[in-house]
Amino acid sequence: MIVKETAKYFILIEQHYHAEISGELANKWRKDYFLGADKRGSVELAIRMHDWCWQKLDKKPVFLTKEKQPASFTDYPLNEKIVAYTEGIEFMKERDEYAALLISSHYSSFFNGKSGKKETKFRTEEEGRQNELKQKLGVENHAMKEFQFHFDLLQLCDNLSLYLCMNKWGASKDEEISWFRKGFPQKFTPLNNEKLYGEWESEGKVILEPFPFSMQTVDVTIPYKKISKGEHTSESLLEEYQNTEYTYQDIKIQPKINFT
Repeated sequence: MIVKETAKYFILIEQHYHAEISGELANKWRKDYFLGADKRGSVELAIRMHDWCWQKLDKKPVFLTKEKQPASFTDYPLNEKIVAYTEGIEFMKERDEYAALLISSHYSSFFNGKSGKKETKFRTEEEGRQNELKQKLGVENHAMKEFQFHFDLLQLCDNLSLYLCMNKWGASKDEEISWFRKGFPQKFTPLNNEKLYGEWESEGKVILEPFPFSMQTVDVTIPYKKISKGEHTSESLLEEYQNTEYTYQDIKIQPKINFT
C-alpha cells in the first residue's frame, strides 16, 4: 500500500494499481529507444505485474498503532512482505521466465546492503534463482546489455509511477518526497545518459524531461481511497476500507515543449 496524508484523510493506493501504471508507461516507451524488441512483451508483463503479489496484502490493510497510520509498503511487516515477494516471483516464473527474472532482480535489489538474516537469505536465494534463469535463457554476453536496459526500464517506470502516486498532487519541489526530487537515477543511452527529471505543473499535470514516450501526452489514472484519520485498529481500518468507494486522480505527463 502507498500511504500519504491530507489534513483530514489518509490516501491509500494499492500497490498493484501503481504497478499497472508502471506498465502503461512502459507500453508508451518509444520503439527506437527500446533494446531487445523481441522481449518487449515479457518486459512489459514484468513491469505491469511486478507488484501483483501485494494484492492479497493490500486487501487487508494493517494499522500501525505506534505510528497511528496504515502500514505502507516501506514499513509493512518484513516476514509477510518477503513471503509475498517469493510468491509473486514464483507466480510469474510459471508464466514467463524472463519476466520472473526481471521481477526477482527488482525485489532482491531492495535488500542490497542489508545485513539482516531474513533480508540476506531472501537476496541470496533470489540471486541463485537469477543465475539459473540467466543460464537457461541465455542471458549472457551481448544479451546482458539488453537485460540491463530491461531492468533499468522496470525500475524507472516503477519510480516514475511512485513519483505520481506518493507525492502530493501538484507539489512544489520543496514538498516532493526526497527520493526523486533531484531526478530519477536510471540513465539511458538514447537519452544521452541524462537523468529524467519530473516537476508538477498542477495537480493533474507533470512535466518530464527528457521525454522518452511515443506520444506527446501520456494519460494515467490513479485509483485511491480516502480513509478518515483518527483512532483505528486493523479491524476498523479494514471495515472502513472495504466500505469506501475508489476515487480517481487523472494525471497528464508531458514534455516541457510539446512535439510539433
